[in-house]
Amino acid sequence: MEIFFYLPAILFLVSGFPQMIKLLKTKSSEDISVLMYAITCVAILIVVIDAYLNRNTSIMVSNLASLAITGTNTFLVIKYKKK
Repeated sequence: MEIFFYLPAILFLVSGFPQMIKLLKTKSSEDISVLMYAITCVAILIVVIDAYLNRNTSIMVSNLASLAITGTNTFLVIKYKKK
């Protein structure tokens, strides 16, 4: 049954790909909030640390996947922001 709790990892990855692809294609992030992505990364990191400390592998893996996609998108938003 625990395998069910790994499903969010796949969903997090799938949900972030459209934004990542759009950022890579358009090379523009003018209408995207960097602050929202940064706060989301911090929040996910807190959950990852908590899951690690409580030895909750499924929650940790799911949130690491979310952190990977959100972190990548944050990097791309910053990279493609017009100065």
